[in-house]
Amino acid sequence: MANAHNRKRAPADDVSQEHRPYKKIKSRGRLYGPSNFPPEFWDNLSKVPLTRRALRELDRRNSTRPAPGPAAPAVYTTDLARFARHGGPDLRRLRGCPEPKGAVRTMASSRSTSSSRRTKSAKSTKATDVASKTKPTSAYDDAFELHAIDNGIYPEGYEHPDGRRTPEPNNIDQLLLELAATRASLSPSQFPDSAFRDFKKKHKTASESTVKYNIIPIIAGNTNIPNKRDLHFTNIQSITGGLTVKAVPDFFDGARLGDVHPKIRNEGEEGNLNKLIIPTKHTSAPVVPNFFLEIKAPKGGADVAQRQALHDGAIGSRAMHALMNYGKEEPAYDSNAYTYSSTYHAGTGTLQLYAHHVTPPAVPRGRPEYHMTQVKAFAMTNDLNIFVQGATAFRNARDHAQRHRGSFIQAANARARQSDVETSPEAEITVVIADKNEESTDEFVDCEDYHGSQAVGTEDYTAPEDVEEPALPQDLCAEDEEPSQGLFVSLRPQVNFPRRFYI
Repeated sequence: MANAHNRKRAPADDVSQEHRPYKKIKSRGRLYGPSNFPPEFWDNLSKVPLTRRALRELDRRNSTRPAPGPAAPAVYTTDLARFARHGGPDLRRLRGCPEPKGAVRTMASSRSTSSSRRTKSAKSTKATDVASKTKPTSAYDDAFELHAIDNGIYPEGYEHPDGRRTPEPNNIDQLLLELAATRASLSPSQFPDSAFRDFKKKHKTASESTVKYNIIPIIAGNTNIPNKRDLHFTNIQSITGGLTVKAVPDFFDGARLGDVHPKIRNEGEEGNLNKLIIPTKHTSAPVVPNFFLEIKAPKGGADVAQRQALHDGAIGSRAMHALMNYGKEEPAYDSNAYTYSSTYHAGTGTLQLYAHHVTPPAVPRGRPEYHMTQVKAFAMTNDLNIFVQGATAFRNARDHAQRHRGSFIQAANARARQSDVETSPEAEITVVIADKNEESTDEFVDCEDYHGSQAVGTEDYTAPEDVEEPALPQDLCAEDEEPSQGLFVSLRPQVNFPRRFYI
């Protein structure tokens, strides 16, 4: 037994797992220190929220405040006992005053205690210096929404200090009817209960990448609308003066670059909209984005997704408004929603749809105001019926965003071509040979008044009987279709006379 006991005991030179030396891993946060927003961001806030970054900014400002100069020495009585009984010197002026740098410690203490304190002080000073580094604010901070409000970007249900609530778009009723239009691809024969059970099963191991590539495609269905994922909007001009991060939608729809007239999209052209409608310098990326999706995994914050959608929707609304007013002397506002955003939270299986619109500045020479309105919300994992309703609204919103986008691009392109004709040094005069007895009428049609129709290469859906479908873009077509020659207006410059010339 003694031998067995000795065999179980580890030898003296054996290093056990308990006492094995280990390498201390420094956390990234301690190594680099936390970053913060620039001082201008905090100075421009109407109200500073109590957040960690706000406290770090307060510490940084306190650390840079100069120490107060020495006060004039007061004359005290030599009777120290009586002086102490009355409370000693008045130290109220020292409250909140930082310790002078390089101050000599005069208190008697052991050498180890003094060294420990100096080490902690040095670490604190280093952390404060690193924390002074700044970065733009993001939707992950509570101050982001307040900063957006200060810049005229109002979230869903926002109530102004004077009691006004953020308005709904003028076309909200029409929009709700359009979102509810049924789709053949979501009929019971096309999307049975087994497909819904498979959709729910995918939520059990849902990471954010799983949601993007396995769950969202079931909701979105098959379509040929140009789209992109996880693309930084590096070319878009900031709405908030550069104090917010660049938008990075998880998913967005847009038009092809070639659909937009070069005079509108190219930098260097007079009145170009490059910084308002071109998200990035990549030529393959969609332009004029006006449909967005923000995704969060089960552990992600739904409030963060909503703030990201607020930022995305304002960018899309501004792009659509810029196209609508391209070439016009004074901007017009119709308070209609032409931009949509959505959020999907995999933890609850909740899909939310929002509409965004622009209204005129509230004060003279102010900036336009951007509003976010929730139009639908669905618990997609609840049952098949609710899933079909949510997927229907999501797909219809994408289709109608494409229709609005194409319509505005078409109108802006027509104005760009018209301006080319007006500035062209050589204009072709059209002479009509006709019978003199024929009644003289004006038959010239302006490009802006021309309207055509074309089928979008997406899934079929049935609109309500009382809904008038908006005109589709003339220069967009499905990938497997050839553009119809009858839908395009001749680009030859012409001079339109009020009456015909007869020969």
